[in-house]
Amino acid sequence: MFKTSEACSQGTRDSREIEPFNVMSSAPKTYETHPEVFRLDSSPRRKLFQERKQSTLNAHVVDSLEDQVAELLIIRQPKLKAQPEKLASEIRREIGPEGWDAYGVWAWFPWRATWVRLLPESAFIEVRTNRNRNKINQEEQDKLGGKTVGIVGLSVGSSLAVTLAMERICGRLKLADFDTLELSNLNRIQTGVHHLGVPKTVAVARAIAEVDPFFEVELVSEGFTSDNAKEFFEGVDCVVDACDQVQAKANLRWHAREAGIPLIMETSDRGMLDIERYDQSGQAFLHGRISDDLLQEMRSAAEWTPAYFDAFIDVAEASARGVESLQQVGETLVGWPQLYSDVAGGGAHAAQVIRKIFLGDSVSDARHYLEWNEQLIESVN
Repeated sequence: MFKTSEACSQGTRDSREIEPFNVMSSAPKTYETHPEVFRLDSSPRRKLFQERKQSTLNAHVVDSLEDQVAELLIIRQPKLKAQPEKLASEIRREIGPEGWDAYGVWAWFPWRATWVRLLPESAFIEVRTNRNRNKINQEEQDKLGGKTVGIVGLSVGSSLAVTLAMERICGRLKLADFDTLELSNLNRIQTGVHHLGVPKTVAVARAIAEVDPFFEVELVSEGFTSDNAKEFFEGVDCVVDACDQVQAKANLRWHAREAGIPLIMETSDRGMLDIERYDQSGQAFLHGRISDDLLQEMRSAAEWTPAYFDAFIDVAEASARGVESLQQVGETLVGWPQLYSDVAGGGAHAAQVIRKIFLGDSVSDARHYLEWNEQLIESVN
């Protein structure tokens, strides 16, 4: 399948990007990935919102603000759930003298043609992350909110990105992937058929924005390259290797060690998870599996070789079906097999590791296998 590069914008434009299937254009498309958020705490801001809303008269509107305010007050004082009169009094106090019209925010999601009314940002985050308590306490949540994670590759990476945003294990994501969504991606990337042909970065950013419109996501839709590597690493506290290209994998490790930040790799075969602590001095590449000379060779490699593949994966330790599939790639299989259960599990495991590293827990430089099928067989035996 032939592909063209897509330009992505995080700005907000009042236009629809879906074109008829028979229309071909060499001009790059722009995609909205962040909602417009309108605060209502001043008369000029309310006027601006009303003018914008009037320009979208046929839009869908979702307004559950009263329920959100009640939930906010109940999580602060759980006993209010059984005291409706006191709850009503507290709601009036929370809203203030200017009333409902001046409280909260409206978010416009242009790709959904939908307006959603929400709590103010700090209250929204307080409620949305409340059920993290106390597996993640408030002090830890605040600390995590100052972290940035860079993810390169959005198959396994897509699950991890959404998990990090759902739990707010970081406050900012950088997502790099040059590819567009194809139908065969939908066995492992949780999105809809309406996103076919759209950059993967866009689909993932939209999924995050629909959960948390205040969460910051930066897109690198040309993918991670040697040209943009230095810029990609700026401000990043942890980087995730979820990509396929040997050159990108090598450059990620070189820059991670230069920057002194940890790198995580989840391979979705036997639950293989690599924790590479380049934030600790003296760490060799990939637990010593890759020498400095070999990594330099890989940084300019055009394609995989058996030696490169074995250095990263260790074929002797791969699953039987993984090895069998690898031998058929290019013959009867188009690529390395990936299941959503593996991708989702891998994303969850990687997110837990990143959280522990950010919170200063003891996490060693090591390779782990977290294969549930093997654990189940051992338990049965």
